[in-house]
Amino acid sequence: MTLYAALDIGSNSVRLLLGEVAGEHVKPRRAELRSTRLLAGATGGWLQEEPVRRTAAAVAELAGLARGYHPAGMACIATSAAREARNPEILTAAVATGAGLDVIIIDGSVEARLTYRGALAGLTVPVDNPLVIDIGGGSTEFSWREGGEVQFTSVRVGAVRVMEESLDREAIRSLLAPVLARVRKSRPGFIIGTGGTITTLAALELALPTYRPELVHGLVLPAGRVEDWRRRLAALPLEARRNLPGLQPERADIIVAGVTILEIILAGLGAAGLQVSEADLLWGLLLAMARGERLK
Repeated sequence: MTLYAALDIGSNSVRLLLGEVAGEHVKPRRAELRSTRLLAGATGGWLQEEPVRRTAAAVAELAGLARGYHPAGMACIATSAAREARNPEILTAAVATGAGLDVIIIDGSVEARLTYRGALAGLTVPVDNPLVIDIGGGSTEFSWREGGEVQFTSVRVGAVRVMEESLDREAIRSLLAPVLARVRKSRPGFIIGTGGTITTLAALELALPTYRPELVHGLVLPAGRVEDWRRRLAALPLEARRNLPGLQPERADIIVAGVTILEIILAGLGAAGLQVSEADLLWGLLLAMARGERLK
């Protein structure tokens, strides 16, 4: 197996995954996350200097860590916050200077495709007609089969964006309605959920004092429990949320928004629940790197 390093600059955090790849199989070696909130204050689509500085510093730190493992290749992608920014060059320039990396800003369909591939690679047994949902900070990606083809759609609804733009439930529901109507027609038989909101919700359900991916991966979250958690989290003041086992303090201010998105998706699909996956976008990126695929 060959070792690769994948970096993801998201709207809320910067993530690193070091993993060994053989065929369509990924064996994670090390995963790291730094909360930098790139989307903070990006009114009108303009990235702000301080979030960019935090983000570039995190990328430099994690890239340095990755180089210590001497990977065969390393790639750095950026998603919703960067691709929708009116000034993405300040981010790409800062990362190039600080980390010596070229940032590949991927569109929503590429993000969904990589997430779909990564999530399926993380399954222990094949499933029929899966729907993969990835709730991020700036957007939510949907991947599913329709008419024999895999469909990839990205919606500008994410945990940080909902909070920053003060979107209410009706606004979220309205933005998600078109894709949910399409997905319902394909009748997915299995729902896989990835992204920080969903994995954090699994950690809350398990009351994990320390995050353990091997326990989170594969956990089934019933729709009723998602609704229960949304109500409970919304009723708690911010400081009380920060002390909940399983919830990173840095995510306490956006977790209600993220869980609300998930609750609306499950209700809109009439779904009984979903299975949580640690295998996600970064897994898909590692697989793409191993095959020498171009993302631009």
